[in-house]
Amino acid sequence: MRSKTFWLVLVALGLGTKRHWHILVAIILGISLGIFFPYPPVTVGGYEHDSYFFVHQFFDGMGQLFIRLITMIVIPLVVSSLIVGIASIGDSRQLGRLGGKVLVYFLVLMALSALLGAGIGYFLEPGSILSHSNSVVIAKAHEANILAQIDSGPKDLAALFFGMIPLNPIESLANADLVPVIIFTLFFGGAVASIGEAGKPIISFFESMFTAIMKLTDWIMVLAVPGIFALSFTTVAKAGPQVFSGLWLYGVAILLGLLIQIFVIFPLFLHFMAKIKFMNLYKAVSEAIMVAFGTASSSATLPITIACCERRGGISNRVASFVLPTGASINKTGTTMFEVIAVLFLFQAYAPNAYHALTPMTLLMICLFSIIASIGAAGVPSAGLITMAIVLNSIGGKMDPTFFAAGMAMLWSIDRALDMCRTVVNVLSSCTVAALVASSDGELNRDLLNNTADWNEVI
Repeated sequence: MRSKTFWLVLVALGLGTKRHWHILVAIILGISLGIFFPYPPVTVGGYEHDSYFFVHQFFDGMGQLFIRLITMIVIPLVVSSLIVGIASIGDSRQLGRLGGKVLVYFLVLMALSALLGAGIGYFLEPGSILSHSNSVVIAKAHEANILAQIDSGPKDLAALFFGMIPLNPIESLANADLVPVIIFTLFFGGAVASIGEAGKPIISFFESMFTAIMKLTDWIMVLAVPGIFALSFTTVAKAGPQVFSGLWLYGVAILLGLLIQIFVIFPLFLHFMAKIKFMNLYKAVSEAIMVAFGTASSSATLPITIACCERRGGISNRVASFVLPTGASINKTGTTMFEVIAVLFLFQAYAPNAYHALTPMTLLMICLFSIIASIGAAGVPSAGLITMAIVLNSIGGKMDPTFFAAGMAMLWSIDRALDMCRTVVNVLSSCTVAALVASSDGELNRDLLNNTADWNEVI
C-alpha cells in the first residue's frame, strides 16, 4: 500500500516523465506556495517586517540566477545563429526572398493581433468597471518607479526608429540591445556570405560558436525546473491575489485575445498555408512554451525555442536560425494586442468622454503605433508596458498626463502574470512563422514533426 502511495505521489509530482511536465509542476507548485508566503511586509512596532524574508531572498536569488545564466547566452546565440543562417541561405537574392517572406508573415500576424485587440477592448470595455478613486490608491505605491522607467524610454517614433540602427555595434552588444545587434548582424552576415572563399573562416568560427552555445544551453537548462519554480513563487508572493480585484475584466480581455491567437489564428495559418496540425507543432515546442511562461522573456527563451524547432519540429537549421532570432525581436503578436487593449483600458478608466469620442481612424492609429512600439520592445519581462508610452504620446495626448503614470502603475501590479501569458504567444507566433516558411521552402521534416517517438530530448 505504501509503495503504491509512493508511486502515486511521484506521478502527481510529474517525476519519471519528460522534463516539460516537471516544469509545469514547478509552475503550479510555485504559484501555490507563493500564495501561502506573501511578500508584502507587515508593520511591527512602527517598522516594516517581512515575516518570510529568508524564503523570499532565497527563491528570488534562485530565479535571478536562472534568468542571468540563460540571458548570458542570448547575444552570442543571436549573432552566431543569424550569421550561420544567412551563410546557409547562399546568395543575396535568396536572402532577400526569405527575409521578405518572413517580414510579411510577421507584419500580417501583428496587424491581425492589433485589430483583435481593438475589437476586444472596444466591445468588452474592461476599464469601464474601474472607479477612479480606487485606481489611484492602487497605483500610488508604484508611481515613482513607473515614472522613472517611462522617462528612460524612447520619447517618439523617430527616436525609436533611429534607435534601431546602431551607431556603435560593439556598444549595442555590450548593452544587450537586441534589435540594433540583429540589424548589424544581418548586414554583416550578408556581407560575409557575399565574399565567397574569403568569408569561410568567419563562417566556420560562428558555426563552432553556435554549436558550443547550444551545448551550453543544454547545461543551463538543467536548472530550468528549480529556476522556473523560484520565478513563479516570487511573482505570486510579491503580487498577491488581491491586485486582481479591480482589474479582472482587463485580465479576461487580455487572456481572451491570447487564446484566440493560440487556438484560432495560428492554427488557421498552419492548416491552410502549410497543412500542419497545430497541436503537433505545439507539442514539439512544449518545452519552449513552459520556459517562456516561467521567464516571461522571449529573448531568454530563444535558445530552447531553436532547439525545439530543430530537434522536434522538423524545421531546418537554415530556417530556424534565421526566423527565430529575428522573431524574438520583431514578431511580438501578444505584446501588440496587449498594448492596444491596455491603451483602450486607460482611456475607459481615466478619460471616458475622450474614449467615447474616439474615431475609427484614431483606433487604427492606435493599432499602428502599437505594432511599432511592440517591435521596439525588448524581449524582457514587462518591456511592452514601458514602450506603451510611445502609443499614448503618439495619439494626440487625449488623456490627462497626470494619470499616465498612475494608470500604468496599476497595470504594472498584475502585468507580470499577464506578461508570462503573452510571452507564450510571442514565442508560438515565431514558431508558427518558422514552420510556415520551412514548409513553403521544402525544409520541413514532416515525419519528424508528426512522430513523437523520433523526438530527441531538448532539456
